Amino acid sequence: MMDQPANDGYTKNTRAFQRSIDGAVQKALFWAIPEWVRPNHLTILRFVLTPVVIVTLHYHLRWLALVLFIAAVTTDFVDGAMARRRGQITKAGIIIDPIADKILVASVLGYVGFHYLVVKIILALIVAEIILVAIGAGVSLRTRRPPAAANVFGKSKMVLQSIALIIFLVAGFLSLKGLQDFSSYLLWVAVAFAVLSGVKQLRDAFFKHPAA
Repeated sequence: MMDQPANDGYTKNTRAFQRSIDGAVQKALFWAIPEWVRPNHLTILRFVLTPVVIVTLHYHLRWLALVLFIAAVTTDFVDGAMARRRGQITKAGIIIDPIADKILVASVLGYVGFHYLVVKIILALIVAEIILVAIGAGVSLRTRRPPAAANVFGKSKMVLQSIALIIFLVAGFLSLKGLQDFSSYLLWVAVAFAVLSGVKQLRDAFFKHPAA
């Protein structure tokens, strides 16, 4: 009970930050998205774009691969903002959205940088995260409670991984070793956020109780 006010303040700050991001995304991109397009449509598009990015990388269509990867990452920010702003949050969306993110990042990271230790660690964490999402989905179906949404650490991790991957791809295309090293440092920071996200997920799942 003693830490409840601090937790409430943390939650309010997180929601306020999320609202500001959603507002920026709405102003920048919603005008280009027809009303009939649902958030889950963009999530499915992210699944579809993932193998396309890998194929374009395989055939050395590097700049096309970069554009497609940026487009896929952008759908991650847009679908969440759409769901919240347009009141289109669904249980299925909460489950498949993080899975789409993880498959996108894992596929591209594994293809372009598997020889890096930090990439192998991130891939192992992604597997663990997918398992946690699956467990959470199972609990949600059994208890009929909504699955837990992504926390601020998980969202920060996704942003860092995406930025690092974009930098890594550009650095690789232009043979800029120093920039590649910088992107690997960003990935290590993303690992820290991934660990914090996992700890928070476990804490919320097993130790968080409603206030008396």
